Amino acid sequence: MINKIELKLFMKELQRLEEDYQKNESEFLKEEIMNDMELLKNVINAAKVNND
Repeated sequence: MINKIELKLFMKELQRLEEDYQKNESEFLKEEIMNDMELLKNVINAAKVNND
């Protein structure tokens, strides 16, 4: 189970990844960043459902 502090850290990391995605010009790296973002979004959403 993820606590509120961990959830906030994951959300901050997601924001950082979004910024990296916007700045990056390499399609390969953009795809890798997008994969990381999707994984992190899944974890965040699952944590929100379990905490409700």
